[in-house]
Amino acid sequence: MSGAIIELKGLTKQFKMKTAVHKASFKINKGDIFGLIGQNGAGKSTLLKMIGGLLYPTSGDIHFFNEASDKNQLYFERMGLLIESPGLYPAYTAYQNLNLMMIAYGIKNSNEEINKLLQLVGLENEKKLKVKEFSMGMKQRLGIAIALLGSPDVLILDEPINGLDPHGIKEVRELILELNKNGLTIIISSHILEELSKVATQYAIIHEGKIMETISKDELLLKCEERIELEIDDAKEVTPVLEETLNIKHYKVNDQNTIYIYDSQVENHQIVKHLSAKGIAIHSISKHKQGLEQYFLERTGREAAYSDQFI
Repeated sequence: MSGAIIELKGLTKQFKMKTAVHKASFKINKGDIFGLIGQNGAGKSTLLKMIGGLLYPTSGDIHFFNEASDKNQLYFERMGLLIESPGLYPAYTAYQNLNLMMIAYGIKNSNEEINKLLQLVGLENEKKLKVKEFSMGMKQRLGIAIALLGSPDVLILDEPINGLDPHGIKEVRELILELNKNGLTIIISSHILEELSKVATQYAIIHEGKIMETISKDELLLKCEERIELEIDDAKEVTPVLEETLNIKHYKVNDQNTIYIYDSQVENHQIVKHLSAKGIAIHSISKHKQGLEQYFLERTGREAAYSDQFI
C-alpha cells in the first residue's frame, strides 16, 4: 500500500433493507485531493461518515497507515470532519465558536490557535461579526476552521459548495487548494463534477452505493479531451505514418485496432489520404468530444434519463 494513507476493502453499510454502501474498495494517497462524485442519495455521506468514524460499517475494513481501524480507534482522531452542516452557534462570533470547540476538545493555547485558523480561512477581519450575519460561504469556511482543530492529517468535506453562490464557491475552492498545498490530504464529495474537477487529483464515482470507477485527474481529462478515434487492422502499421508523414506526436494506441489522436491541427481527411496512399485500410474515423458531466452520466447509466430531460 505504498503511499496510501487510507485504504477501503469491501466497505459495506446496511440500514435494515437498504444497502447504502456496497463493497467499496479504493485507496487514498497522502497529499491527494480525493473527489467522491455521485448524485444525491448515491451513498457519499454514508461512506464519508464511515471513513471519519461516525458510522460503523456492516462489513469490510478501513486501513489507516497500513493498520486496520478497529485495532486503533485513535486514527479517527486524526480526521477533521465537515459533514452536512457545520453546527455553528449563530449568536456567537467566529472566534467564540472556535473557542467553545477548543474548550470541548481540551486544546490549550486557544488564542494563538484561533487567530491562526481565522487567518487561514480568511475570517481574521470578522472577529466581531456574529455568525448569524455571515454569508453561506463564510459559514462554510468557519466550519472548515473547526474541522482543522487539532491539526488533522485528513480533512473530510461533504458537499462543501452545496448552496453557495459563485463567490462563495470560489472562496471555498481557493481555501481547499491552499490547505492541500500545505500538505493536507483532503477527501471531498460533490455531485458537481465540473466544479470538483478544479481541485481534485483523484476521483471515485459512486452510484447507488457502488464504486463504479476510480480514476486520476490526468486520466479523466485525457478521456474527455477532444480527439480523433481511428479504427484500423493493426496499429503498428499506422503509427509510423502518423509520426513520420503527418508529424503527429500526441496520440495513444488504445488497443491493436484503435488509436486516439489528440493533435488538434490534423484533419480527418489528411489522415485518410496518407493512410490510403500506404494501402492501409481504415474501418472508421471520427471526432470525439466528451464533457465531464457526460462522462459521469455514462458511468452511472443516467445518460438516457439526462438526455430525455432536455428534449
